Amino acid sequence: RFRFIANGCPPEQVALMEQFAAGRPDRVVDVTVASVDDMIAHARELAPHECCGLLAGTGGVVSRIYRIKNIVAMEGAQNLSSFDSAKAAHLERLSPDERAEIAFVMDMQDFSTAKKDMRNNSLDLQVVYHSHPHDPARPSVTDIKIATDYEEIWPKINLPIPAYLLISLMHATPDVRSYWIKSGEVSAAPFTVQ
Repeated sequence: RFRFIANGCPPEQVALMEQFAAGRPDRVVDVTVASVDDMIAHARELAPHECCGLLAGTGGVVSRIYRIKNIVAMEGAQNLSSFDSAKAAHLERLSPDERAEIAFVMDMQDFSTAKKDMRNNSLDLQVVYHSHPHDPARPSVTDIKIATDYEEIWPKINLPIPAYLLISLMHATPDVRSYWIKSGEVSAAPFTVQ
């Protein structure tokens, strides 16, 4: 029924993902090959900087990708997100290029344009994606903190809580994985590629 991207997951984890999907089909995201290729291309284009974007669709099926500008390289951008004080202080000490290699802050104008397009086309936010040019495709401590902080924000801006997809460029073959992040807890988010 589903083709999971297991990327080296042990069989018991794949079995858990299948069990999860069977009981919660609304929580499985279907992504097109073209969308995956576009996200990987986006990550490669911006490397060594992190890319970021959104995937939208209906009923768990992604039909549109939105590339969002990463503005963390702009002066003061580290103060525009909910980075903890230690992370913000660390980012302040780095050059703009160095900041963009280890963090992202979505441009709110791009985000608002994407949100408006979703609303005009009756689409729902499905996934927030970003790249890790030098690190594994798993959420960092900062990723988990920001996703947890946004749990309260998504409903206030009339968007569902999304899955989080990460693209790692550590190796020649990109590693793409998705996660649910809730209350600081991370779990694999099954997705299929059509």
